[in-house]
Order: sequence, then structure tokens, then C-alpha cells
Amino acid sequence: MRIISRRNGFTLVELLIVIVVIGVLAAMMIMSSDESVSTAKAAKIIANLHTLKRATMTWYMDNREKVQLDGRVKIGNTIKPVQEWGDKIQLSKYISSMNDSGIKFYPSYQDPNTNNQNTDLMEGYYGLCDGGTFKEKVTKGETTTIVTTEFHRNAWYVGYRFKASEKKVREKIRGRMESSGVFLGTADAHKDTYNDDSAAVWMRVL
Repeated sequence: MRIISRRNGFTLVELLIVIVVIGVLAAMMIMSSDESVSTAKAAKIIANLHTLKRATMTWYMDNREKVQLDGRVKIGNTIKPVQEWGDKIQLSKYISSMNDSGIKFYPSYQDPNTNNQNTDLMEGYYGLCDGGTFKEKVTKGETTTIVTTEFHRNAWYVGYRFKASEKKVREKIRGRMESSGVFLGTADAHKDTYNDDSAAVWMRVL
């Protein structure tokens, strides 16, 4: 009588091969998903900047008499850069009227301890600023002074500061700068010296 041997299940080698193939496919799916998420976030940020730009332009047209020739804003008898007015200019109301609740607008930001006051957006927030000022230390002999250089304030910018976890999103936006009308850089961008490693993306309004 012949005995027919019948193999049940996989051998250890076959099982290992299956596990490896599943692992590779899973890794590819995760990488693809991560790329898709980054691309979607980049598109959303660019869209939000365009929305914020439209809101700013609408506010500007409604309040043109308050805007000085140099870009500062006058409310009552006080003249200040637009970002220093905070939400007193009620830009948040214009954003809300566009039914876009995804924009976390940071109404006022400036830090006298940093060189460029217009870069001090909080992570994950959008904001509005003018050309602004740049402070630098100048040493002559034994004397060190702080020199403040003003740029054309009549150039307004809307911007977004990336979260620390959004490095890939920044790279996606870097590849779309020309087509989307945005640029990576600090608010020094009005000097035409962009910093590609900046934590913020900007779009010019005026």
C-alpha cells in the first residue's frame, strides 16, 4: 500500500516570505498616505492664505480712509502698524463671513526681543502684517546701539507659521511657490532676501 503524504499549512520559510511581503506593502501604504496628507495640508494652507488675502482686501476697501499712505492704520487719533491693532480692525469678522472656520487668525503679534517683529506668529496660526521693521545691533568701537530699519509698510502680507511637525508640508509648498503666489521666508521678504528654511509662508496683499 502506498502512503500518500499530505502537507498541511505553510513551511516556516513560506510564512516568513508572506510576512515580509505584507510588511513591505504596509510600509508603502503608510508612506503613500503620509505624502497624501502632506499634499492636502499644503493645499489647505495655500487656500486659506488666499481666503485671508480676500478678507484683508475687503476690509481695506471698507476702511480705506483709515489706511495711511505708508500703510499704517489710523483709528481715532492713534496711528499704528496694522498688525499692532490686533482684532480691533475686526478682520476675524471678515474671515467668518467667508464661512471658513479653518483659519486660526492670530490678530496681533510682535516681540521687541527679536530682530524681526513680523515673524512672531504662533505655530499653526495665520496673521496679517505690513512691511514692518528690522532691528539689528551695530557696534562702533566700544559702543553698541540698536538700529531700527523701516521698510515700506504699504506692502501688507498674510502669512502662516508651520507647526514643528509640518516640515513635509513646507516642502510641498516650496514646490508650488511659483504657481500659487506664495513664498517661504520671514517678513524680511520685502527685502527680496527670502529664507527657504523659514518657519513661515507668506502671500503679499498690497
